[in-house]
Amino acid sequence: MTEKEEDRLTDVDSAEQAYFVKVLFWMGPAVFIILVGIQSFLASHGVIPGWLLVILFVLDVPLTYWAAKLVHAGTGNLAEGFVATLTASGNLPPPPPAYVRQDVLVTQGKYAEAAEYFRDHIRVHPEDLEARLRLAALLEKHLGGDAEAEQLYLEVRRSKPDQRREMAAANGLIDLYTRTGRKDRLKVELARFADRYPGSQHAIEAKRRLDELKADG
Repeated sequence: MTEKEEDRLTDVDSAEQAYFVKVLFWMGPAVFIILVGIQSFLASHGVIPGWLLVILFVLDVPLTYWAAKLVHAGTGNLAEGFVATLTASGNLPPPPPAYVRQDVLVTQGKYAEAAEYFRDHIRVHPEDLEARLRLAALLEKHLGGDAEAEQLYLEVRRSKPDQRREMAAANGLIDLYTRTGRKDRLKVELARFADRYPGSQHAIEAKRRLDELKADG
């Protein structure tokens, strides 16, 4: 495991620990008071002896801790189950992954460093097509990496992605070839797009642009 991967895991662990502290802070006192109240009520009515009450008071602290642990684990599982239900019902695709560190670096204007983090991520997760699309857009917009961006778009296409990512790769190539003036490649992409999505508004626009290019020679 690389140092950067360890950093990412550390970030996740820190967030989990911070959330648990919040759960313990907000619910811990209430749980402790409820336990003490119940035990005192039972002792005052002779249900439990005094010596047992003392032992129970001592045990209330770890009991409160484990109650918070259960709530913390339960809310996490509930959130995961809710997301799984949403994505499973109706075969909805899962949401695109988040690239927190890369987004922060982009916001700071550290485009080259963000691109390196994307490359590291792709080496570890070669199946992540979304990361390829994000890196390609970053290279085009901020780093002048047209050749690498083109390769990334083609890799996405060859991986037989879902329709959204396939269209994103096709649009990326069309925009890249338009901006760089590569008319031969642009004609090929426009024709491919029009054939791939016949009848759609995007296909009609692609066909119109293709006809204009052919008319211009």
